[in-house]
Amino acid sequence: TLLLPINALAQQAATDSSIVSNASISNSVYQASFFEQYSPQNALEMVQRLPGFKYDQGENNRGFGGNAGNVLVDGLRPTSKSGGLSGALIRIPAALVERIEILRGGIAAGEASGQSVVANVIKKSSGTSGTWAAKLRRAPDGNTQPNIEAALSTNLGDWDTAFDLDTGGGPGYREATIIDRDQSQQLISGADEIFENTGRWFFSNGQGSKEYHSGTLTLNGRIGADRRDSKVNRRIFDMRLPDQTAADEELDIDENRKSKMAELGIDWLDKGDLWKLHLIGLGLIRDSRYDNEIIFEDFSESEQSTTSFEQDSLKTEMIARATFSYNGQEKLKPEYGFEIAQNKLTSESTYRENGSLVSLNGADVEVQELRSEVFATFVYPHSDNLTFEGGLTGEFSEIKVTGEAANRQTFQFLKPRLSATYKLDNTSQIAITGERSVGQLDFGDFAASNQAQDGNIVSGNPNLAPDKEDELSLTYDLSFSEKGSLTVKLFHEWQQDILEQIILPLGGNRVGNAGDARFWGVVTDINLPLDGLIENGLLEVFHRYRDSEFDDPVTDDTRKISGYTPRFIGMKLRQDLVDDQWAWGIHYESHFMEEHYRAEEQISFEGNDRFHAFIETTRFFGLKMQLEVRQMNTGEFTRSRNLYDGNRAEAFLGTQVSSRTREPEYKFSLWGTF
Repeated sequence: TLLLPINALAQQAATDSSIVSNASISNSVYQASFFEQYSPQNALEMVQRLPGFKYDQGENNRGFGGNAGNVLVDGLRPTSKSGGLSGALIRIPAALVERIEILRGGIAAGEASGQSVVANVIKKSSGTSGTWAAKLRRAPDGNTQPNIEAALSTNLGDWDTAFDLDTGGGPGYREATIIDRDQSQQLISGADEIFENTGRWFFSNGQGSKEYHSGTLTLNGRIGADRRDSKVNRRIFDMRLPDQTAADEELDIDENRKSKMAELGIDWLDKGDLWKLHLIGLGLIRDSRYDNEIIFEDFSESEQSTTSFEQDSLKTEMIARATFSYNGQEKLKPEYGFEIAQNKLTSESTYRENGSLVSLNGADVEVQELRSEVFATFVYPHSDNLTFEGGLTGEFSEIKVTGEAANRQTFQFLKPRLSATYKLDNTSQIAITGERSVGQLDFGDFAASNQAQDGNIVSGNPNLAPDKEDELSLTYDLSFSEKGSLTVKLFHEWQQDILEQIILPLGGNRVGNAGDARFWGVVTDINLPLDGLIENGLLEVFHRYRDSEFDDPVTDDTRKISGYTPRFIGMKLRQDLVDDQWAWGIHYESHFMEEHYRAEEQISFEGNDRFHAFIETTRFFGLKMQLEVRQMNTGEFTRSRNLYDGNRAEAFLGTQVSSRTREPEYKFSLWGTF
């Protein structure tokens, strides 16, 4: 019902000669001048304003090959992992971008495998330019945190370099009312809760490229540290709702997370006349610590109990990758390669109750994965309108767990992929893709963990295996004006060995391979110019409908899989008053609900319709200024827990409903260049 009126408006806009720009549609090239109306500071902001282009920064899975996003820089994928594609684009000031090309039909599959529509950022050959940003974020309790960002691109001798830093903090605050009821819905207790958190971080990136021997050598580096501290104060009232009288109990939770990391990447590319050799090496290390302390006090009994959980973890990743791809004039363009990766996590945990050490299953664990891939991919433009792209990857891996729970597993996977893209005309295309993929295990699931606010300890599982997925998708893309576009994707996934909480044969609850499931849906993105109604106005609409089916191993019932939002609608309205140097916009997010299933409880989380707004200008002092208000109508979220006696197949014990409120939050930003 939503698409019918919007499609009608799109057809009307496409016939409006004042809007249509055939040059931009047929050539799919956007010169830097196109983006001036948005006053972008860097290449990322330019990419995010591309008409009809949905930015995908890729995944952060194991290895390098399976994490490609849909943006290239000078035809190449940036060689970094923890900083990601977004970090690489932020390091490119807008002043150094010559144009952005839209590549369709899988023609860039070697560097952005699996992406049918790719943006290629073309930089100017040389130059020096820098940008900076100063931001202030204010939470509803008045906690205000600054954030400073800066980026510089310049030539240092033979090196083409780029540097950036991002340092500052982010506040958070919410209030909640929590109601506990028994199985007959009789009131057990009420509570009021205040949650405060503050994040602080510092990250810096550097990149340098130069001609070396017969190719181009690129070095990437990243260092950084971050910390997040949160506090919960919960006043509990027995057998009554919260009021102004003295509480019967009080619960205080103090959580602290901090980590530091470093990454180094080496990239060498030799573009031969017929074949291109690309060598990549990456190393990443992350040292993290998490601790919490929970203090519960019963005023009527003058009793106090304390629990604490501490976890130290060290994660390392080493990657070596080589590709050899055809660069000649023949239609068929194959690529061959291999990748070797080693991932390792060492985790040590302790749990205490009133100072006494309590044994944990999976307290001290070391997980190591050695994985190798060999692959062959191809792009074949059968005609001007029809392009085939695909490949086959063989994966061989071993996961070794040592410590209290030892185990060793070996895996072999074949991962085929085939995609066909057909250009219906200069404005539209359709793509059909079939692919088998293997999921990324969270090594933290091999170790014990603590869910402080729910009071749960989860055991580690040494027997985890990667989940698998077979996906068939159909995607339709339409460009109907300089800014107008429509993308619709239908997909169906057959998932095996999905990861959900299960009950172990000897008791205990932990994440495990829970069985097979189906997952399907439709994703719609629309960019609709509103020139006939609002001068230089643009309405972006994104709609998600997703559903699933899964046989629950705990209850033997058929249910949805955990952790996704079945239905969601978002809208962004923006107007750029170019001559007046002002812009404003409103962002709408619809009501949502998602379900999470643990072995002993079912959790639902939902939120109300929310509105965000901004106003920005470039009229003063040569700076770009923006004031943003998030949740301007107040965010209202409800988290409901259905609790059971041991597991969800046993007796129902009652509910806990937390009604959370997030008042409006403000952010003021300044951007400049140097």
